[in-house]
Amino acid sequence: MKRLSIILAIFALVLAACRAEVRILLDVADDGSGTIAAEVGINDQLRDLITQLFGAESADVVAGLDLGLEGTSDTRVDGDMTIYTTSVPFDDTPSIPEAAAGNFTAFRLDLADEGVTLEATLDLAGELDLSQFPLDPSAIDAETLQAQILVSLPGEPDEHNADQVLADGRYVWDIPLDSELYMFANTLYPTGGFPWWLLGLLGLSGSLALAVWFAA
Repeated sequence: MKRLSIILAIFALVLAACRAEVRILLDVADDGSGTIAAEVGINDQLRDLITQLFGAESADVVAGLDLGLEGTSDTRVDGDMTIYTTSVPFDDTPSIPEAAAGNFTAFRLDLADEGVTLEATLDLAGELDLSQFPLDPSAIDAETLQAQILVSLPGEPDEHNADQVLADGRYVWDIPLDSELYMFANTLYPTGGFPWWLLGLLGLSGSLALAVWFAA
């Protein structure tokens, strides 16, 4: 996380040229298992600047773009963005806060028969102390830095305070850099509706019974 602070401090020098994307991805399966991942993408200008500023240590700076998560790391290139991903699996919902490396100051995820309820507080500001740098957080807009958390839960989206819901049902919140983020979301399991096929089966059974009775 401290290395991410260094990356953001660089924005104070060349905001117009640099761009970064920070995403936390939480994917929960029906049984409560799943993965949490940190994705940090930096564009070519920012990557080149890191190399210029830190030289031989630039690899260590880049390797620290994991929001504190300890898991499997991967790197991919998408256009002019290099994206560094760290993924951590978990076996059940109580394991999520530990897998998230303390980035949640409060976390509750209930799996019930009718659906799922999520209530959590995410605090990147607690780990990311921008006050130590000559950087005004209000000067960073969506063109230079996008920070989001995307959550996939079992069931269909219901009540929530997310900023948006994607077509695949994932909740998306924009993460503030200078304050906590309170998250709330419900999902509902789809119901099958009235089993009309059962009426058809009963009707067929009744017709056969009448046919047998008249034949007798």
